Amino acid sequence: MIENARKAAGGGKIHAVSLTDNPSGIPAISPEMFCAEIKKLGIEPLVHFALRDKNRNEYESLLYGLSSLEVENLLVLTGDYPATVGLGGKAKPVFDLDPVQALQLIGSLNAGLEYDASGKKTVLAPTNFFAGAAISPFKQTEAELMGQYYKLKKKIEAGAQFIVTQVGYDVRKWHELLMWEKINGYKTPLLANIYILPYGAGKIMNANRIPGCVVTDKLLVQLDEERTAKDKGKAARLNRAAEMYAIAKGMGFQGAHIGGHGATYETLEYIMARGEELTPKWQELQQNFDFPQKGGFYLYEKDGKTGLNTEKPANRNAKPANPMIYMFSRAAHKVMFDQNSIVFKWLTPFAKSIDKGPRLKRAFAKFELVNKTVLFNCMDCGDCALIDTAYVCPMSQCPKGQRNGPCGGSYEGWCEVYPGEKQCIWVRAYCRLKKHKQEGSIGEYIVAPCDWELQHTSSWLNYYMGRDHTAKRLGIKPPESKPNVKQ
Repeated sequence: MIENARKAAGGGKIHAVSLTDNPSGIPAISPEMFCAEIKKLGIEPLVHFALRDKNRNEYESLLYGLSSLEVENLLVLTGDYPATVGLGGKAKPVFDLDPVQALQLIGSLNAGLEYDASGKKTVLAPTNFFAGAAISPFKQTEAELMGQYYKLKKKIEAGAQFIVTQVGYDVRKWHELLMWEKINGYKTPLLANIYILPYGAGKIMNANRIPGCVVTDKLLVQLDEERTAKDKGKAARLNRAAEMYAIAKGMGFQGAHIGGHGATYETLEYIMARGEELTPKWQELQQNFDFPQKGGFYLYEKDGKTGLNTEKPANRNAKPANPMIYMFSRAAHKVMFDQNSIVFKWLTPFAKSIDKGPRLKRAFAKFELVNKTVLFNCMDCGDCALIDTAYVCPMSQCPKGQRNGPCGGSYEGWCEVYPGEKQCIWVRAYCRLKKHKQEGSIGEYIVAPCDWELQHTSSWLNYYMGRDHTAKRLGIKPPESKPNVKQ
């Protein structure tokens, strides 16, 4: 790593060295330890900021540490679920923040974070982070792909300053991302992820053992044929990377993130030089990357002339879902928690009276927990996000606790952690909302992180009393006490 970074600094053609953070959930040297050494060599480190192992306080502390080292470039990621067995068994995943919320935290640090210390307001010195995020456009199903774009919208609105794609080899998906940005009026710089792909890595990705990376059966057969050459396929995979470079530049990507096991500075120089030579004929080269997934969904209809996309949205034929529990939950919410409901107005003073008595308050919380555990497998966080996820609990049902949209690890609609066993909760939420033509609501607002001070308290009381994140978003305030009037 250090030797390659030294050569890159001297070559002057590479802008930053990308430092991964425990990919596949396997512990390795922390990127924060490397970044200072990389910086000394005269080249910028791009630190992967994975949100798997620490809580929000530790991330804030880490960010100030990076700022003190003048390390400013960050790629904010959900992070892979812990995969290896540590002391006494598997590590406990944290996932206290998701990428959208972490980008908001970084934005607040850049603006100069204000906090209350012993009743005195203090404003900290502003940081200067340049933070980006990722998207996985190589999703097979409509619900998965739409979830990725709804979450990307939130990432951009939360302050993402660049976007990197996940690994995949269907260049029509690259074009789809560019089209989505153009049609929606976003101008966030996009970087194409170019992975130098040998057969071994391709086989692992094809088997879905590296979450989010997509290698189709057709591409794997091609890789298998290439490895029979004298150089075991080296020339073919470098040429493939160079062609991807050319296509990305021709399409309009603002940069490329190039990597791969065994990649050296010399191979990158070759890919860039060859890619520049090939750029004038990028449209001819795209036919070499016709690797669609079986039954794969695209946002836009295919352009018969170019093989890419038109601006016409594709038909969205995903089957809506309307289970009884969802119908019941929607109806109950409208009656009990809609501010315009007369029942809500009746229940508000009732909630206030319960909230005043500690014993009554605890009893009410237990009553709520029993009901919500039966219906939603409630984990008693006290800051309920059921309304944000079509009544599929993101805290108990999503191993990563994603409150703003799916992570990038789902496969064919299945959860990254439980493939073939549990559907991604955001796939379920999308299909439920689609029944009522409200699937776009997934991208409408940013959901705040869980307030753990509310854990093991009644989320219903917290909502009525204006304490939880939904009440704050909707402007619900605790009922005012009536002044005592002397007769």
